Amino acid sequence: MTAPVLVLPDAREPIEVYCDTSKMGLGGVLMQRGKVVAYASRQLKTHERNYPTHD
Repeated sequence: MTAPVLVLPDAREPIEVYCDTSKMGLGGVLMQRGKVVAYASRQLKTHERNYPTHD
């Protein structure tokens, strides 16, 4: 996954992490002060769709 940096993060401020998955893909966003710092998403490969979703 590659994710472009949209705003420079400030190490003194808290960072919020949002993520979501589906049977077809996954994605995540890092936010700080309500602005997107970075994001990434991708489709799952065929074999990854067979991974268990719990321990």
